[in-house]
Amino acid sequence: MVGHPQLRSLLVSIAPVFVLILILSAGVKLDAQPTLSDNLYKAVAYLRSTAYNPDVRLCREAPRVAPNVYWVTSDNLLAFKALEPYDSSLASTIGLELVRIAKFYNLPVFQDGLPLSLRYDVIMRDDAVLEMPPRDVSHVTLYNSSYLLRYDIANATESFDDWRDFADLDLLVALSNHNRGDNANAAGNFTEAANMWDGIGLRDKAYRIPYGEGQAQGTPNAYATYKLGLLLYVSGKLGIRLPFEQDVVNRIWLMQNSTSGGIFTHILPDGGHGDSDTNTETTALVILGVTIIHPQALASPSPLYDRDLVTMLATVALLVVICSVVFTIWRRKQV
Repeated sequence: MVGHPQLRSLLVSIAPVFVLILILSAGVKLDAQPTLSDNLYKAVAYLRSTAYNPDVRLCREAPRVAPNVYWVTSDNLLAFKALEPYDSSLASTIGLELVRIAKFYNLPVFQDGLPLSLRYDVIMRDDAVLEMPPRDVSHVTLYNSSYLLRYDIANATESFDDWRDFADLDLLVALSNHNRGDNANAAGNFTEAANMWDGIGLRDKAYRIPYGEGQAQGTPNAYATYKLGLLLYVSGKLGIRLPFEQDVVNRIWLMQNSTSGGIFTHILPDGGHGDSDTNTETTALVILGVTIIHPQALASPSPLYDRDLVTMLATVALLVVICSVVFTIWRRKQV
């Protein structure tokens, strides 16, 4: 049996390791009961890893169908906004790159230098409003060499006179109404979009338009997942809770790639994602939507907190302690 002097020596020698275990265990405990859901955590991680390219300092459009395509707006503008509460450093890096690109290519900008989209600006700024009726989007190629840099801006000559038939435009107009202080029309347009929910997605005019670009070729009908994220976001901004809110959230997470954490772009009538890919725009809008209806998520540990690493370090520290104790006892017995 180890004597008192030997025991004191042993405790002194392993005390730092015990302190390390306590620190790491506290961290694991904090992460074991997060207010930030695992699904939201994974979605943020998707933007930070799968989507983000540190060489370009932007998030790619999609990992499979468009891995070398980078959209200034709307993808990276929304990614910047979505990441701000969770990874301010990465958000700042993307924001600074957007400002640099806007200046280099002489794009129209906010006062802070961020490029305008003339559509999602109503999300970026509380005083931004949409031109009515909303204009169609122009696709502009800024750079095409080792990668493709593109820019969307809603300044086309064509307008959506039938904008009420599209859930996303209904929601963006509602947000524009809200920014103007027109709460009555904001609520009306929001309700119009919310009424398109059929238990699977928002069945608007776009649902009946076959979608392609390498995704679910030949599929005649599909819901756009990003519109569910937008629905939640506008719900939160207007302070109008959806009676089927949890059903929308559940549907969104069914569209999450279990490996990467990204959100699949389309929902088929059977509830599957078909041949669609995950992408930055959809995932960013989901993060924005879920965060605004669950603001307690912002009190959770940052996604920068790597619980897997912490668990591994705690395990290693515990093994070190056990080995140290066993070895010390064995050595004392040999004396």
